[in-house]
Amino acid sequence: MHSPGPLPVNIPPARYYYFNDRIVDAHAPLLQLQDLGLFRGYAVFDFLRTQGGKPLLMERYLQRFRHSAEAMRLTLHLPDATLAELIRELIRKNGFAESGVRLLLSGGYSPDLFTPAEPNLIIRIEPYTPAPQSSYTQGARLVTDEYLREWPAVKHTNYINAIRNQPRVLAAGATEVLYHWQGQLSECSRSNLFIAKGGTLITPPLQQVLAGVTRGQVLRLARAAGIPVEERPLKLEELWQADEAFITATTKRVMPIVQIDHHTIGAGTPGPLSRHLLELWEREVEGKM
Repeated sequence: MHSPGPLPVNIPPARYYYFNDRIVDAHAPLLQLQDLGLFRGYAVFDFLRTQGGKPLLMERYLQRFRHSAEAMRLTLHLPDATLAELIRELIRKNGFAESGVRLLLSGGYSPDLFTPAEPNLIIRIEPYTPAPQSSYTQGARLVTDEYLREWPAVKHTNYINAIRNQPRVLAAGATEVLYHWQGQLSECSRSNLFIAKGGTLITPPLQQVLAGVTRGQVLRLARAAGIPVEERPLKLEELWQADEAFITATTKRVMPIVQIDHHTIGAGTPGPLSRHLLELWEREVEGKM
């Protein structure tokens, strides 16, 4: 949406993106200033990554992207098979060892800056760097915020609250902000939350959170492994009594959480269920690419 600024040292820039009907130079100006995504934040997106250079669980991400677009009344003209081939071509042309893939569908060039028009589709490729190993061996931290996310089932571009909280997250040495509302937990700004209590895995239901692709796979792995699972409303006080907690996301996989605000979770180290599910993820999902 703007000319790219300087990239951090050692982060190579992308060379090619996709815009509407063609592959373009990554530094070419794309959007006109009439786009509804710029002026009203009316847009949806999704993000996937590669594993071994190949898109991981791409079919599920494209399904979610299309669901978000339909919910926002934005027409995604290209079929998933065409989108998948474009993504593979962009990955090849950009040549990163591992790639992140961002899909964006905006509200288009609105004549009155309020009414959605023909959407603009952008596919952006970027280098992907995994989370540090210490996040898995030592665990990560979260900070909380009382906030009710608008339309959590749709992956829209409204991340105002997450960005507003970013100074708190950084000051606390945390990974993300965890949302709760009137005593009920929901999700983090960019991931889903799980706790474990007495050997049972508990996570808020889909009515309250985004349908995370990693979340869905972890639930499948847990059930296949015979781990009891509950998808139900989760009270804030249950968090402080949990044996362990972890978050799931595209870039975080199964990341143990050992501290939230000033509360230590469980023993303050990654728990056995978190470690087991991460091992299953590495073997059954990443290992089968």
